[in-house]
Amino acid sequence: MKKTLFLMLALLWGISAMAQYAVPQWNQGDLKKKGAVLAIQGEKLDQAATEAILLQVGGPEMVDSWNKYRQERGWGIGLTAGGFTLAAAGFCFGSVYLVGGIFASMFAAIGGQEAVDNVWSELGPMVQAGTIGFFTGLAAGTTGIVLLCIGNSNLRKMAQTCDAAGLPPSVEVTFGPTPSGVGFALRF
Repeated sequence: MKKTLFLMLALLWGISAMAQYAVPQWNQGDLKKKGAVLAIQGEKLDQAATEAILLQVGGPEMVDSWNKYRQERGWGIGLTAGGFTLAAAGFCFGSVYLVGGIFASMFAAIGGQEAVDNVWSELGPMVQAGTIGFFTGLAAGTTGIVLLCIGNSNLRKMAQTCDAAGLPPSVEVTFGPTPSGVGFALRF
């Protein structure tokens, strides 16, 4: 009984492993990039099916390139989101202390130049920190946009290469009613 159960589990595991790496068939024009995976007629494939298609079309080098471009795209998304968030936070932080410093300087001016200098010695580093955060965030966000665009472009080109390797589109000639009457129609 234990042997039979073990054999059945091994068989199910083998079938599921083979199904996981089965390469779906597609016609030319049906395969597109959707996010960081491939899609056939708009339906996203999982990462294993995407890698199986890439392996069939271009071998392990194509899979490695796809994963590299996926990482570029992921870093681009992260840097863009994080960078522009840092830029917004730095702008707000620096602006609050700058405006506060201006108002504090107006009131401190009554006490003389030394009082104004004291205000800016306390608030100046905060304004500088906000400015540094703003420009660092802008640089990171801009770098992220560049990485995102490059990664997406390369993934799209690879998807087009895979699409061209698909089954040729079906062509059929039929006889019957057409928009201009009765005759032959070429459908592709």
